[in-house]
Amino acid sequence: MAPGQRRLEGRVAYVLGGGSDGPARPGEALPMGNGRAIALRLAAEGATVVVGDKVLARAEATVEHLAVPGLAVEVDAVDPASCRAAVAAAAEFGGRLDVVVCNVGLSGREPLKVQSLEDWEFSSDVNVRSHWLTAQAALGPMLAQGSGAFAFVGSTAGVYSSRRSLSYEATKAAQLAVMRHVAVRYADRGIRANAVVLGNIDSALVRREFGDAPGGARAAVVPMRREGRPEEAAGAVAFLVSDDAGYVTGQSLLVDGGVSAAWPVPPVLS
Repeated sequence: MAPGQRRLEGRVAYVLGGGSDGPARPGEALPMGNGRAIALRLAAEGATVVVGDKVLARAEATVEHLAVPGLAVEVDAVDPASCRAAVAAAAEFGGRLDVVVCNVGLSGREPLKVQSLEDWEFSSDVNVRSHWLTAQAALGPMLAQGSGAFAFVGSTAGVYSSRRSLSYEATKAAQLAVMRHVAVRYADRGIRANAVVLGNIDSALVRREFGDAPGGARAAVVPMRREGRPEEAAGAVAFLVSDDAGYVTGQSLLVDGGVSAAWPVPPVLS
């Protein structure tokens, strides 16, 4: 279904990690990360969107470009009280809470031999704890209204090894376990949960961390011979939280240009 067909009319969505911090793509006026693209797509489909980000100005920039009025909230993913407060603000703003997208994430580059305890704990706080805290807080209003849909934005590093960062691989795998628990435990209460598992995406975060130069090398290992776009990640999320996926729960939808379907799986290049 194309954008603008408003599958989410009348629904309230909260996007954790809905700002962007990094260079824009050529010809792009607004730096586009996965969270920002998701927020814009949900609003284009009719949802009232609350955007949470560690830097309020980034969330506000996203809200300024939404198709419908929304709300920007400051949220620190490593602070449990902040995670809970942001969800409460979203539910209060919209009067209900129908969709929650857990998008915030932290990458890493340390293999097991040199992985520090500090890096492990920080990755766990951002990539797992913030998501289960957000989901736990959102379950209150969702269970009260008897419906709700979660979308967890994951990584192929949680499905197969990236050969780079143990903490990233382990926490992204744990994120999928959180998704499956929510899906199975609360399915009979009207709650659905799924994950969009992303491969090589040309996002603002990737540009900030790696620059533009590695893009060609990363695309070379993809059967489609290109990197994905944040808007393509957003389209997958919009499908999973809409009624078009009403009988879909507990699933991981890989959006990776075919990398995971290839054998052998090529190493993730950086």
